[in-house]
Amino acid sequence: MLAMLELDARDHPTELPEGFDSYLKGEFPKHCQKWEGCTHLYFPVCSRSHWYAVEVDIAKSTMFIYDPDRSCSTDDQIRAELKPMTTILPMLMKKINIVIDALAIERITTTSKQSNSGDCGVYAIKYIEFLSIDRQAELVNGFHTPKWRRKLALELYTIDCTP
Repeated sequence: MLAMLELDARDHPTELPEGFDSYLKGEFPKHCQKWEGCTHLYFPVCSRSHWYAVEVDIAKSTMFIYDPDRSCSTDDQIRAELKPMTTILPMLMKKINIVIDALAIERITTTSKQSNSGDCGVYAIKYIEFLSIDRQAELVNGFHTPKWRRKLALELYTIDCTP
């Protein structure tokens, strides 16, 4: 998203690219959910070949970080990586009349630690899935990871249906 926004010398977004408003208005993609009543945003982040999930609680103006391997990044590194988002997200939400104050960043430390170094992407996806249906992210653990990996592969295959 950062590449899509032009920033001026003071690091303030100047304008959105042409056509971006259709995303904000919920008109694109075709079956997109409208923003009215939106209380949370979720997105994955990949940094230094490691994935983690971010939950933005609009009412609390807070970004919650769900990281299955907290040894990959320090709190300061995560804050630095997400600093642009703390500016861009409120600006984007303001365009659709959703007011977000300055976003705080809070790292959640109650989730289980991944046991396999290659599972961070599956964990990030499952955190987002669980949180989006009001399930606790703490329920995501390595016990089901092989099943979740196969399930995700099958879901992705059935969307496209071409080998």
